[in-house]
Amino acid sequence: MPVRKQGAFSAWNIFKLILAIGLVVFLFSRTDIASIVSAVKGASIFWLGITFALFILMTLLKTLQYYVLLRNEMTFWQTLNVIVWQNTVTNFLLAGAGIAAYITISRAEHKVRVSQSVVTFLLVKIGDLTGIWLALLLSGWLVWSQIGVLQTPTLILLIGIGAVLLVFFLTILFRDGFVSLLDKILERFGLSKISLVERGMSYLQGLANIKHEELQTPLLLLFLTSFIYLVVTLIWNYASLAIFHLQMDAMPLVFVSSLMQLVSYFPIYVFGGIGITETSSLYFWSFFQIPQDALAPALIGIRAVFYLSNLIPLIYLPLYAATHKPKERTAI
Repeated sequence: MPVRKQGAFSAWNIFKLILAIGLVVFLFSRTDIASIVSAVKGASIFWLGITFALFILMTLLKTLQYYVLLRNEMTFWQTLNVIVWQNTVTNFLLAGAGIAAYITISRAEHKVRVSQSVVTFLLVKIGDLTGIWLALLLSGWLVWSQIGVLQTPTLILLIGIGAVLLVFFLTILFRDGFVSLLDKILERFGLSKISLVERGMSYLQGLANIKHEELQTPLLLLFLTSFIYLVVTLIWNYASLAIFHLQMDAMPLVFVSSLMQLVSYFPIYVFGGIGITETSSLYFWSFFQIPQDALAPALIGIRAVFYLSNLIPLIYLPLYAATHKPKERTAI
């Protein structure tokens, strides 16, 4: 059985790799080498520097999101080390491998329980998802007349994400009572035995078991840092496009950026979403009359900038290794 699971896992990764390669080929078919060279030569050094600085700020903010929930387990600098590893593995290899790296390092070096690492990861995702949902709601309403066939998918996303967030907040407010009620409803409809549903219910139960006084202040700080992170991410997206002299209006930028972040939640990313990110951007921006012959080479350039940006936080890893030791705990 383990061999069978490993085979299925490998087949899925091979599929994702083939999909990414196919989408990269499609992206290059929308432009030519001369346009790419021209875009690179004309790149703005000023906006490139701003993009690098914003990426560092985003890394620090992402660390802060985890730290407000793990501050009894790790220092900020220890958390930063874990997040740099997680982001590096995620953006250069696989998203799933990045999550595994975060859980493994937290457990091995800092003795953080796996269940706590998983709940923390999910809480951070909920914080991000709340900001994205609000941004999509506002921007979608303001660009509604421009997005044509995207109206229905946008509405479905808003309803679906809203339902997920509602379940989360009801769990926080009513705790075991709500989880028990939800479990009975799922069992009545024969859904409780589905593995994905079982896993989701176990996460909700773990969340319900956390004491209110232990969660209230960290959650407020988490949502504050999540909204700040979202704003900086939007500015980073603007700066990345501005490197190649593409300046987008505010609401279309918020709308497309929100959709792009939701695309990243799908488990089909390899190498930081190469191919998928660019082709999705081409499609979403087409609703705002952005010419593909200008956008395609810029997206290829942005991909290169993205990988260069991910190299900068790696400087911290040898500095951390030289100055810190894994957290030690006394056995109980």
